[in-house]
Amino acid sequence: MTARLTQDDLTAALEWFWHPTAAVSELDAAGGLLRSRLLGRDLVVARLGGGALAVLPDRCPHRSTRLSVGCVDGAAIRCAYHGWRWDAAGRCVEIPSAPDAPIPARFQMKAFEGRERHGLVWVRLRPGAPTEIPPVPAVADPTMRVVAGAPYVWATSAPRRVENFVDLAHFAWVHDGTLGSRAEPVPPDVTVLRVGNELRFGFESPPVVDPDPAALLGASDYRMPMPLTVDISFRIAGRPGVRRHLWMTAAPLEPGVCRTYWSVARNDDLDGPDDDYLDFQQVVLAEDEAVVCNQVPAEFPLDARAELQVKADKVSFEYRRWLRELVAAARQGAAALAVAAGGAAPEVGEDALAGTRR
Repeated sequence: MTARLTQDDLTAALEWFWHPTAAVSELDAAGGLLRSRLLGRDLVVARLGGGALAVLPDRCPHRSTRLSVGCVDGAAIRCAYHGWRWDAAGRCVEIPSAPDAPIPARFQMKAFEGRERHGLVWVRLRPGAPTEIPPVPAVADPTMRVVAGAPYVWATSAPRRVENFVDLAHFAWVHDGTLGSRAEPVPPDVTVLRVGNELRFGFESPPVVDPDPAALLGASDYRMPMPLTVDISFRIAGRPGVRRHLWMTAAPLEPGVCRTYWSVARNDDLDGPDDDYLDFQQVVLAEDEAVVCNQVPAEFPLDARAELQVKADKVSFEYRRWLRELVAAARQGAAALAVAAGGAAPEVGEDALAGTRR
């Protein structure tokens, strides 16, 4: 009998993947040193002299002061309490109170992988599996204007936040008049594909509403790099050639708490005010937060029987199934996780969604 999957198993599996811990602008505003949290760990993130990125536990092993209240000093972080310095590899490189004594090799802490990409600082707590930082497709398109929204923290798990983003049946109820209509409660019947490390689906018909000009409504192609990212490409209804993107990734701070990083992009109204597009998304977020942060429990259910399913939950069902497969594979190690993360379906071209839209 297969052992029951637990929240600890989910946390352990997510440690193999890359997650954002801050916006680069936040790191810059903090002077290159800030406190962060990821998967229940307190971290310090620092841009050291020369531009190297350091990600260490936010605790000096000497007397347990948070390194995030210290400072960057050359190619190391200096602790505020006694001045000990720690480099990007987690090695102690200076002890001011013992300047002539050799520093023991055991005076070292675990260092984590960190990268700056897409305007975010990404961290992977556990190396070894061939996981990659999720793409932001609009960034690679020179016709698109990409605008980052302010990150936000919600009292819900990262997978629940992702699931809400791709829950087609909730638009009619939660976003009545904004993105959907209660007069049209049946969502499109989509075909969900596994392509590489992504779930993909699309549909042609937007909900029946009189949309805000900044709304993202139209033929929609969804890409979900597993496990916690969503990119939606829209061809805006009634406006030939107009394309927009909505991208998000949910960083798991705790089992029931996440911080979401997001951006919107457009190839029209390039000189118009960005706030119009950000403000519309804030309206949508407020509608979602009221219900998503009241799911009980806030943790994501790993038992397939924990909540009821109907046909309209097809995307959620496929997402949950693949996430369970990833968690189960992670128990077996990096090799098994690599196979599970690659998806079970054969590779198809970028235009594969054209045949799945209804």
